[in-house]
Amino acid sequence: MVLKDMKGIIEVLFEFVGAINNMKLYSNEHPQVLFRITCLYDKLTSLFENMTELTLYILNDRVIVFDEPLPVPDLMGQSFINILNENGIERITLLRGLTKSELNSFLNELASSSNNIKATKHIKLGKVIFDESVEEDKLAPDKSAELLSFKYKAAAELKRIYLEVKGNKIPDTAKAKKIVGEFVKIYDQSISPLDILSPIKSDDEYTYVHITNVALLTICFADHLGFSGKTLEEIGIAALLHDVGKMFIPEEILKKPGPLTDREWAIMEAHTLKGAQYIGQQENIPKLTMITALEHHIKYDGSGYPLIRKNWEPNIASQMVSIADVYDALRSKRPYQEAMKYEEVIAILKEGRGSEFNPVLVENFLTMIEA
Repeated sequence: MVLKDMKGIIEVLFEFVGAINNMKLYSNEHPQVLFRITCLYDKLTSLFENMTELTLYILNDRVIVFDEPLPVPDLMGQSFINILNENGIERITLLRGLTKSELNSFLNELASSSNNIKATKHIKLGKVIFDESVEEDKLAPDKSAELLSFKYKAAAELKRIYLEVKGNKIPDTAKAKKIVGEFVKIYDQSISPLDILSPIKSDDEYTYVHITNVALLTICFADHLGFSGKTLEEIGIAALLHDVGKMFIPEEILKKPGPLTDREWAIMEAHTLKGAQYIGQQENIPKLTMITALEHHIKYDGSGYPLIRKNWEPNIASQMVSIADVYDALRSKRPYQEAMKYEEVIAILKEGRGSEFNPVLVENFLTMIEA
């Protein structure tokens, strides 16, 4: 998220709190109330020129946007949190196309603290949970809270690492190592791997939340297969950095909402080589990371990309990342793609045994997630 967007979101939050506070003091037709609603609507309209939706949610008494704490003054942030808490809301998503009358009605309900606020076509409300298809109490409360906090922090930290690469800075690999280490401490095999996956709500956050999901799922998978210690750590780091080559691909291709042209596909496919070349030039990054960056789109039968010599067998870490990557991509809802049902995703993995995926790994992966 660029600085301009962050500034615009802070202004939206300021106008949001101001509108609610004035609506609690004055009638709906008071000039001050009408002025505040107009200011908020104008700020949102400006913001939606660069994004299709805005999701704000509460985590550990912080206002979070795109998986990062929003740097707002404590008083304003607490006021926003209080408004949501009074109405039993943890997450608000505002969508492009929101009308002024729709916004006005929503603000009126919030100001009255009706506790019976309904979502609308362009305003979605909810709780902060692991996955929108998973019951909130499936994990023990302490593990649930710890994992939830960790997941969003991990995605935000991973984003910073990837943006360092994009900015031609040497990434701090100690951060990646710390993410893996902290997750290994929290995770145990009594937790379903599906409960650790974060829902992806917007195209803006897709890249980093998806990569985080893939990495955490791969670590669970490696643990399930019996890897431990330094080997497990290196697999985790490789999974976290496997898509670093995408930082060298133009954003208009990465975020294109429709099918890519042949030329665009050729550029996109180059991210595996670019990622491997970049990692190979860095010090203190395990060799396995470079291998996984290169191989994660090579299929079990040797097809895929980049083109390789005959009888090349991808490293087991690359094969695990490939399975986790496809699983999370298919189960994720995106602005231009509905999430597949669990049964459909499983069917695709089974169908790919022996061609796209290592059949033994697929069987172990299915055993892990269905346990």
